Amino acid sequence: MKPKLKYSSTEYWDFIEKYYPLYYSCDNVLMSDILSRKLHGYPICPEDEAYIEGWNYKEELIKIETELFQIALENYFELVY
Repeated sequence: MKPKLKYSSTEYWDFIEKYYPLYYSCDNVLMSDILSRKLHGYPICPEDEAYIEGWNYKEELIKIETELFQIALENYFELVY
């Protein structure tokens, strides 16, 4: 049984969107979206499908989102402190 998260994924992404520098032009944000859609069974375009063919979607998504959150968190501390 998976433990329930205290915070929703929306709050997690709101934080990244707010504190990640150049969020709207970041390739890793786009790749996270592509991998997340693929992992959850949503359609992605054929070009993206071909690009990520053979990848471990979950493993790559965890790497990318960890990096995004870490950079957002570092930026948050720079701004606050």
